[in-house]
Amino acid sequence: MKLLKLIALAVMVAAAPAISVHAADKPSSVRVTYVASPFNVPSIVMRKKGFLEEAFAAAGIDKVENPEITSGAAQIQALAAGAVDIASVLGGTSAILGRANGIDLKVIAAYSRSPKAFFVMTTANGPVSVKDLKGKSVGGPKGTTLNQLLAAALAANGMKLGDVEYLNMDIPAARAALLAGKVDAATLAGANALQVEAAGGRILASGEGLIAPTSVIAVRTGFLRDHPDLVQAYLAAHGKALAFMKANPEEALKIAAEDQKISVEDARKQLPWYDFTLAMTDADVKNLEADQSFMIEAGMLQKTIDTRRDLIDPMAFKP
Repeated sequence: MKLLKLIALAVMVAAAPAISVHAADKPSSVRVTYVASPFNVPSIVMRKKGFLEEAFAAAGIDKVENPEITSGAAQIQALAAGAVDIASVLGGTSAILGRANGIDLKVIAAYSRSPKAFFVMTTANGPVSVKDLKGKSVGGPKGTTLNQLLAAALAANGMKLGDVEYLNMDIPAARAALLAGKVDAATLAGANALQVEAAGGRILASGEGLIAPTSVIAVRTGFLRDHPDLVQAYLAAHGKALAFMKANPEEALKIAAEDQKISVEDARKQLPWYDFTLAMTDADVKNLEADQSFMIEAGMLQKTIDTRRDLIDPMAFKP
């Protein structure tokens, strides 16, 4: 369990003695992870238009660092170590797993809900339905929303994960393995799914009606406590990106397409798959609770948390 090992390491780092910084002192820089994939348009627009630097400059911060850390486990580790202040796009499962294992973090807003963006796919000559996956090989990242989708799709057809050979690999590797005929199916998202579809691949199942994945924005609890003004500055920059997307939809699509190295038409196909509303809702809380139940059933989590009380800061419901 690579994910659990990273979390354990993060807990050890978090427990190490730290240099005390007076709450009134502003940091010399703010460190915010940059996660563009699978299709995180607000983050892409925020970076390309300089909204983040602009917001922090107004708050007295001249330097903004954007480490590109895409793995949820690695973002959690970086938060625990104090290497980053804000995890800009964090999967719900990663946030829950980190908090349940003692990482001091808080969710300050939702990032997206995107059940339509996750797929179980096969090639033109592959299995006809999810039922036909029994005894077959499926490539994809374990311990993720895609893992959850596969489990839910199999369960809806009277099967369990143990009924397939689930091979752990990242999304691009799963796409490549599927197109090369090395696996019978793959769990895919975003542009990788579109590439398989363009090559004649077929969708066996999507997340719609099976899962309700919610990604979130999380911060170090200490950073939120000591610098609430900087947290608000970040949310203001994110909100400005959302406003830009609404006012300039074609330009936003072009910016995202260039960043992702895809056509504008492919960008246009993906955008409706996502709900980027910042304010969290009761439905989001239920989705996170479902994520936690999945991890318990999958043996990934032993200790549970109260997601609303232990994980989510009240400001997340009114960012």
